[in-house]
Amino acid sequence: MLTNQEFILLRDFVYEKTGIYFAENKGYLLESRLAGRLDELGLSSFEEYHYYLKYGGQKTGQELISLFDLVTTNETSFFRNPPQLDAFKMIVQKSYANGPWPQGGLKIWSAGCSTGEEPYTLAILMLELMSQTGRSLPFTILGTDISTKALESAKKGIFNQYSVRNTDKVVLNKYFTEKKGIYILNDAVKKYVTVNFLNLMDSDSYRKYKQMDMIFCRNVLIYFDDKGKKKVIENLYESLKPKGYLTIGHAESLHNISRGFKPLIFPGTIAYQKG
Repeated sequence: MLTNQEFILLRDFVYEKTGIYFAENKGYLLESRLAGRLDELGLSSFEEYHYYLKYGGQKTGQELISLFDLVTTNETSFFRNPPQLDAFKMIVQKSYANGPWPQGGLKIWSAGCSTGEEPYTLAILMLELMSQTGRSLPFTILGTDISTKALESAKKGIFNQYSVRNTDKVVLNKYFTEKKGIYILNDAVKKYVTVNFLNLMDSDSYRKYKQMDMIFCRNVLIYFDDKGKKKVIENLYESLKPKGYLTIGHAESLHNISRGFKPLIFPGTIAYQKG
């Protein structure tokens, strides 16, 4: 049983390391997600687990990986929120495809990519755009997440029916191989996407992610408090090229978080451009 004191200890530790904030009424959620680690490590209380996380020496680093996997939510699917994807295509066509293409190719970052559905969706959209325009439009897509378990799944590129439930059958047949209800993404898509570990609360990690043309960070800010949101958005702002574009979750907003972005209105959604 997670006591209130133990909840506060673990909640603050998780927040310090990840920026993910568990509200007072989420004690049951934290308990259910971490209870298995006590059994696995042979610990008798959540207070002991907190001590292990803080003072376990070399073992702490490995346990943090397990902790990150457990406190993150990996709800995602291909072609999620079509209005945002339509806006993405419109931005690419209006800002890039009809003019000079960015030197070195378009650089797109999926921050909080989970098991890979979002970055692979963006890759498919780019491949479709090239097919429609008859132009070579070089691009690279970077996907990052704090969950190593999710990243390992993303690298495999193997998905169940639930993940592709919003995917057009023509696209499924073109970019996936189906075997007994399992959908294997073609290497022709996977080659454009690189996935790596990144903790969005670690400002030093952003050094590798500079001069981005477009960043997707959807349904990630909802797990942070206002202080954490501002920190993440400031770092994403610095990672974008001048006039670069940011897309956040359809239910999320930059109101009272940042004035550095100009909101752009699209049918059914908003995108943000770096000022």
